[in-house]
Amino acid sequence: MAIPGRAVKKSVTIEPSVLERLSRHRRANLSATVNESLRLLAALDAQSSLVQEWEAEHGAFTEEELRPFLETVLKAETEAELRQSARRAG
Repeated sequence: MAIPGRAVKKSVTIEPSVLERLSRHRRANLSATVNESLRLLAALDAQSSLVQEWEAEHGAFTEEELRPFLETVLKAETEAELRQSARRAG
């Protein structure tokens, strides 16, 4: 994967158990894996900031308002775990 602009070299420590759970493809190119992960975390941080701003102006989301999103997250986590289990078994 090409890195747009200038890359910043950093040293990181990765727990062995985390590496073991990555696919062979992701382990083969840790720089790309770290960049992809950091992009996802940056997007989550941006979304979190938007939620915090909205809640500061309008009040906290209610359980009823959050339920569809929580159900989506739970479904995605369950599906990911099932895929991982199937890969380990197969």
